[in-house]
Amino acid sequence: MSIQPIITFKAGKCDMDSSSPPNIKADPTPGYIYLCTDGDGLTHFCWRARSSSASSPEIDLIMFPGDGSFVPYLGKAGSADGTTLRSPTNGRVFALKFSSSSQRHLFWLQSAPQAPNKENPDPSLFSPRDEKIGQIVDLLLRGEEVDVAAELREARDGGGGGGREGDGDDDVMEDVQPSASHGGSGGAGADATGGDVREEGEEAREGGADGARA
Repeated sequence: MSIQPIITFKAGKCDMDSSSPPNIKADPTPGYIYLCTDGDGLTHFCWRARSSSASSPEIDLIMFPGDGSFVPYLGKAGSADGTTLRSPTNGRVFALKFSSSSQRHLFWLQSAPQAPNKENPDPSLFSPRDEKIGQIVDLLLRGEEVDVAAELREARDGGGGGGREGDGDDDVMEDVQPSASHGGSGGAGADATGGDVREEGEEAREGGADGARA
């Protein structure tokens, strides 16, 4: 498949068991989620390890418009109070769901967390930027036209606030890339996602083997 990325961002896979409440465990492998189109104009939702070629994704799903949705995973223990979203895990998890089946895939964001509390950011809090990334992917899966570069620029410029001053420790916008053809660019426990996102250091942002901790 010819790779024509629409948007790319750092994320890892998650495994979820069938217990009640479900237990979610993060795969520590540093990875990328990216959406691309093939020669027939079909949208592909892909995930690959950062050490792998973009042309050989581990997950490659053909997405028919309107069948898939990409939303923050809140679970029954999560919260959505109108101003903030929190995952019931100790990381920021998104769910890829389908209207045509019960299949779902969970992914955790591997960029540094962004929160009003600079010294002790909440690793489960979805920042406005996190939400914007999810909204862009969700719109693309619906088959809608999205000016990805403009949307990312809005997020980078602080749309919604809550960011760290200067964004010195949060590389989300360097992490998320639009393609040139799109405008230039469950169970909530201490071990629910296999570690603590606050441990993420520079190695993670560089895609190092030791960097992906959720």
